Amino acid sequence: MRKIASVLLSVVLVSAALVGCGDNNTGDEGSGSTEKVTLQLMSLKQEQAGQDAFNQIIEKFQDENPNITIDLQSMSSDQLKTTLRARIASNEMPDLVTWMKEIEPEYLLDLTGESFLSNLNNDSVSAANTIYDGKVYAMPIDNGYIGFYYNKTLLADNGLEVPRTLSELKAVSEALKAKGIPAFATGAKDLSVAYMPLIALFSETVFGKNPDWSKDRDSGSIQIAADPDWKLAFDLHKDYVYGYSDTQNAFNLSYDDSNAMLAQGKAAFYGNGSWALEPIRQVGPDADIGLMAFPVSEDPKDAKLLVFPDTSLSVAKDSKHTAEAKKFLEFMTTETAGTIWSETVKVSSTVNGVNVDYDPIAADINEYISNGQFTPYGDRVLRSVFTDKLWEDFSKYMLGKTDWAKLSADLDTAWDKALEIEQNN
Repeated sequence: MRKIASVLLSVVLVSAALVGCGDNNTGDEGSGSTEKVTLQLMSLKQEQAGQDAFNQIIEKFQDENPNITIDLQSMSSDQLKTTLRARIASNEMPDLVTWMKEIEPEYLLDLTGESFLSNLNNDSVSAANTIYDGKVYAMPIDNGYIGFYYNKTLLADNGLEVPRTLSELKAVSEALKAKGIPAFATGAKDLSVAYMPLIALFSETVFGKNPDWSKDRDSGSIQIAADPDWKLAFDLHKDYVYGYSDTQNAFNLSYDDSNAMLAQGKAAFYGNGSWALEPIRQVGPDADIGLMAFPVSEDPKDAKLLVFPDTSLSVAKDSKHTAEAKKFLEFMTTETAGTIWSETVKVSSTVNGVNVDYDPIAADINEYISNGQFTPYGDRVLRSVFTDKLWEDFSKYMLGKTDWAKLSADLDTAWDKALEIEQNN
């Protein structure tokens, strides 16, 4: 409990969520008996598509397993924190959760060796568990991405080409600015909208160049303050993603507003993840959009798309119904469930044999992957104490409220603190 008390609230709550389970229908711990059991699944997939997909899958699972009921609870991260505060006190935690990197492994059930994992792409399973030293605590069900959507129609109507180099992006952004059109849909009412592009950028500039950067930093051979690639990511974010957005109204623009700006051709580019595609399509089902990696230099090959296992499921270590929870995970690895998830959420599946042509932008993603212009390393391989500090301070640099010397020194301190906590536990 010392660790839980010492870290930030978001880590506290997510970690504590995995202490136990919240159903008392049977005392038969993990027996897989025919007694009626209710499994609580707490999900951070609050977008309608994610909820619809889970509900369809759950309905089919319950038809095949009439003794098991899945209680799906979908909520935002803030709602999750509020809910868990009350549930921690009463020791009524979920059996299943959509995984988050902040979850400490001692609260998770080790899934290593489970036969149903063979139904999934092995590389995806390995990537989802990079931080777990060879063990499997997270079962990935899809592969996501963070990149930059772009509106082809807006660019074409203004006589502009899709930029492949940084100078080309500069020229396009200036041309749009001259016409009163924001190049980037970067709302900041919800700061996560502004944060996502930064993840894409440092994934390119830092980990795209050196996949072992974290190990080098742990060894002390490099510091953030002395690394021009980290500074480049923050500068590109400040000067382009925010600088060429509608800065006058940015803090009045929400996630939904940003999705609509891209879909309706009111902005040319929009940095976000795979989860944004479905709400973009809700606004503009026929919008002619593409997906690209941000040009970070004059060499187009330096632009790398962040592609990673996104939605994963974990079982609480102390769940009273681990057998039933594993049965649900096994169902999630079937072609039936994989197809429902991919078609509904509009993402690629990790289930072997499931290949859904869910959107035209899938071709863009496949091109980056086939050309080797991608990286699987982003914020999900960084320790939570560090990413908490990153989240806390990134907008200060974006708004010119701090300088690089101060920010980088604070980030280095946060890195060392996170490493020390890990080594001491």
